[in-house]
Amino acid sequence: MGIFAEDTVTSTDDTATDIDRTQARRVIKRGWGNVDSTKQADSPYAQRLKIDEKPVIVKFLEDEPYSSFRMHWVERQGQKSFTCIADMHEQGCPLCDAGHRPNPRFAFNVALLNEDGDSLVRSYEVGPRVIDSLKNFHMNPSMGPLSKHYWAISRSGKGPTSQTNHQMVRARDLEEEWNIAPLTEEGIASIKSQAYDESIVPIPSRKTLVSIASEDFDYNAS
Repeated sequence: MGIFAEDTVTSTDDTATDIDRTQARRVIKRGWGNVDSTKQADSPYAQRLKIDEKPVIVKFLEDEPYSSFRMHWVERQGQKSFTCIADMHEQGCPLCDAGHRPNPRFAFNVALLNEDGDSLVRSYEVGPRVIDSLKNFHMNPSMGPLSKHYWAISRSGKGPTSQTNHQMVRARDLEEEWNIAPLTEEGIASIKSQAYDESIVPIPSRKTLVSIASEDFDYNAS
């Protein structure tokens, strides 16, 4: 977990022992979960929740999206997703003007739980179909609000026929059925302090979008 300076160096400086060892052990530790949390700390972007056939266990940290926006997805080398600026710039969005249609996106703060006991903040970004399902879950007295229970989320199918699946998991069933311990109140409060807000959504410059529209869609800004 790391060797403290005062363990190897004799020093009369009081600041040599100002590290909280208990906290340090929470930061410097083994496990794949800590790989993700260390990478996340360095990133200026929201870390998206990745969904595939194997279910992941999450807990919604809030009962509503932290951000709603429209996004262009352009099949190209390098960056592919670009926030639509149609309602943000007086000259509009070059990608929209080039005929490329953006898709509505809705982003939730969730805690991703791992079997090794770590939990990570993730941005769960969904489209119109899934947001309708989540709203129904939220409004259903036996299931909602969203943050009340845990959820197993997976994806079945491929391409346009793929489907996102949500299975509600009660805290009392989490350990027995999924081998994952429920979050403590302290743990929930800690991970909520790392939650995203709308400022994390990247806003591209119009110049950047003009360049992409010109390269990929033969758009002429003049």
